[in-house]
Amino acid sequence: MKFQFSFQKVLDFKEKEKDLAQEEFGTIKLQQLELQEQIEELESVKDKFFNQYDEVDRKSIWEILQLQQEIDHVSVQKKRLENQSKKIFQEVEQKHQVLIEKTQEAKMWKQWKVKSKDSFQKQLERKEQGMLDEMAVLRYSRRI
Repeated sequence: MKFQFSFQKVLDFKEKEKDLAQEEFGTIKLQQLELQEQIEELESVKDKFFNQYDEVDRKSIWEILQLQQEIDHVSVQKKRLENQSKKIFQEVEQKHQVLIEKTQEAKMWKQWKVKSKDSFQKQLERKEQGMLDEMAVLRYSRRI
């Protein structure tokens, strides 16, 4: 007799939900890392422009104004990315919570399956022991 978990489809569904939550969390985490890289890249560009701006004595007014516009543009882009980063951070936190919940649910169903299998094994062993006891009684009664 083979053990068959009566809620296997539910367990499979919970496993798929957990896997999906892991994928979503991984995707949003990757987006967060890419956004952070973009922010760091803009920071280095801004630093480069500031270094050029510091060399004012060798620049014309037109070049200084152009550098100022570039710095302002980079600052606006950085601000936009930082706002986007905050939103993604919130989404990462939300996806992480969902992942934790789905993992806990899947773990609960797995534990239930293990307990059910253990119970099934014990019941099977009791039946087997009962049959062996009955066989021993029958052998003993035939000897007498």
